[in-house]
Amino acid sequence: MAEVGCGDQYRPVANPVISPGGQPQSNHFAWVVNNNPQGDGSTTEIDVSGDTNLAVNAMGKGTSAEAFPTNSLSLYVANAGDDTVMQYLPTLSGAITTISLLPGSHPIALNSSLNTSMYVLNSGTNSDCQNTGSISTITTATLSVSNTTCVGVDPIAMVQGPNGGYIYIINKGDNSLTVFNPAGPTVVTTLTETNGLGPNPVALAVTPQGWICIVTQGDGTPAHPPTLNLILSGYDYIAANAPLGALPNYAFVDPNRNRLYVTNGGDNTVSVFDSSSINPSGNPQIPLLGTAKVGTDPIGVTVLLDGSNFFTANAGSNDVSVVSQNSFSLLTAVTLPTGAVPVFIASDPTSQRVYVADQGTFETTIIQTSNNTISGSIAAPTQVFGCTSNCALQTPLMIVTQ
Repeated sequence: MAEVGCGDQYRPVANPVISPGGQPQSNHFAWVVNNNPQGDGSTTEIDVSGDTNLAVNAMGKGTSAEAFPTNSLSLYVANAGDDTVMQYLPTLSGAITTISLLPGSHPIALNSSLNTSMYVLNSGTNSDCQNTGSISTITTATLSVSNTTCVGVDPIAMVQGPNGGYIYIINKGDNSLTVFNPAGPTVVTTLTETNGLGPNPVALAVTPQGWICIVTQGDGTPAHPPTLNLILSGYDYIAANAPLGALPNYAFVDPNRNRLYVTNGGDNTVSVFDSSSINPSGNPQIPLLGTAKVGTDPIGVTVLLDGSNFFTANAGSNDVSVVSQNSFSLLTAVTLPTGAVPVFIASDPTSQRVYVADQGTFETTIIQTSNNTISGSIAAPTQVFGCTSNCALQTPLMIVTQ
């Protein structure tokens, strides 16, 4: 869910983890997952109130994604380079447990809507799935893999419906969507263009009401424009659709205001929908509340839970757009450090900070939302742990907050 390339610009298609709830917290944190091309990656724990680096934990090779199960304090980190997932309790300084997957799995995404399981999306082939990717189920009570099920070719993103519902998986290699029932565990069906799926699906999100939102880029022809496909959790057919802007690439749901945000990288806009009013027989089937103009080549969006503004990370203009959640007007742009190349953006539960993972400068930029200025930055760890001089740094990929 958080891999970065060049050329075709393979973007992070991660489903952000908003504060999982459960235990009330007086302190809040952000965790940045960092990739290390020379060996073990890491996570960086940032204290929200102090903008300080509290801890760095070494992970496995090829760190690619992180997630908290719903209502859990256990952080899971996928390591694509050594086919493992690591679990620990960062706020309690817990021990780190390494969970082995089948060799060749290449895990690239994590997601779960229950605290009893964590699901791992594997883009590689392994002994159980020799021609496709797969999904592995980790039982959180035992921290072991209970099953592995084959999905489509080269899966890149997944999301689970509320309360342990069906899991929906985008497969880039065969342009399909796998519908997986974890109770089986079994694949219910695979949707393609024949079933109404738009060409080139790239991102997923889920609403509190259980609607699965699938962002598709189309194929560049008038017959297949960029489209939002909608499936109700627990079902295996597309029930509603909506048009999108050019080259959409990311989706984010605000559960507080019941809104769906989609960044359109081709026309530098964000489409904002009312996700509480999806009606397959209505016209429109999902209301478009507004279209906001933002910076060049937006690649991610996050909202402040206080309902004031939303923010987009813009790879082309190397800045962050601040947009009113009420008028959808652009308020200001926060210029990032030269060469930042943002790849991910997240906000903290108190609405005081916005965090931007900068691939080009190997740091996380911290924006203070009271005045929309940069309050500091946290450098990624060195590629060689313990290096003290002329040290190459790891690359931040993804951020979750709690």
